[in-house]
Amino acid sequence: MGYKIKDLGNKPPMVEQAQFLSSKERFLFFVEENRALVWGGIFLGLAVIVAIVTLSWLNQNNQEHAWELEGQAQTVYLDRPLDDVKKGQENIKKASGMFKDILNQYPGTPSAGVSSFLLGNSMIEEKNYQGAIDVYTSWVREYGQNQILLGLVQQRLGFAYLLNGNREAALKAFDAVLANPQALNKDQVVFELAKIAEADENITKAVEQYKKVIQEFPLSPFASEAALRVKVLAPEEAKDSPSSETNDQSEIEKGSPETPQFQDKEEGK
Repeated sequence: MGYKIKDLGNKPPMVEQAQFLSSKERFLFFVEENRALVWGGIFLGLAVIVAIVTLSWLNQNNQEHAWELEGQAQTVYLDRPLDDVKKGQENIKKASGMFKDILNQYPGTPSAGVSSFLLGNSMIEEKNYQGAIDVYTSWVREYGQNQILLGLVQQRLGFAYLLNGNREAALKAFDAVLANPQALNKDQVVFELAKIAEADENITKAVEQYKKVIQEFPLSPFASEAALRVKVLAPEEAKDSPSSETNDQSEIEKGSPETPQFQDKEEGK
C-alpha cells in the first residue's frame, strides 16, 4: 500500500502564519483581507442609524404641526356666534375641511384620531348623518384600541344612526358602549335608551331605564332628570321609592321648627 505524504511547502505563507495568531489578530487579519466588505457594513449601519434618527425627527415634527392645525380647527369649530347662524355654519364647514386636511396630511398621528372624531361631530352639525356614520365607523376600525374614547365615539355613532333613521343600528351602538367595561359614558347611554323607550310609548321600559340611571349612577348629572321623568311617568313608583322617601325626610328635617327648639333646650341644660 502506498502512502501519500503531505507537502507542507505548498501552503501559502499567510495561511501558515494565521494558524499561530490570537483571536484578536485573526479578526484584524479578516478585516485586512475583507476590507471592502467591512467598510460596506459600517456604512450600512451608519445609514440605518441616520434613517432612524431622521424618521424620528420627522414624526415628531409632523405631530407638532398636526396638533397646531387641530388647535386652529377646534377654535374655528367652537367659534359659532349664537346670533349669526350663517356664520356658525360657515365655521363648521371650514373646521370640517381643516379636520380632513389633518387626516390626509398627518395620518397615524395622535391628533388624527381626535380630528377624525371631531370631523364626525362636524358632519352631524352639517346634518350629513351618513358621512358622520362613515367617519365614526372608520374611527372604530382604526383607533378602537382607545377603550375610553371608544365609548364616546360609539355613543355618537348611535346618535348619528338615530338621526339617519336606523334605530336598530343605533341600539346596537349603544349596547356596545354598555358592554365596554372602560366606557365612562354609560349613564348617558342608559338615559338615551330610556328616552327612546319613552318616545316609543313603552312606559314600563322607559321607567326601568330611568331607574337604572338613578340606582347605578347616583352622582350622574342625568340622575336628577331621570328621577323627574320617573315622577312624571310613574308617580306611584316614584313616591314609594327609597330615594324619594329619603329626600322627603330630609326636607321635613330641614323645614321642621322643632329641631332648633330641641337643640336650644339641650344647650340650656
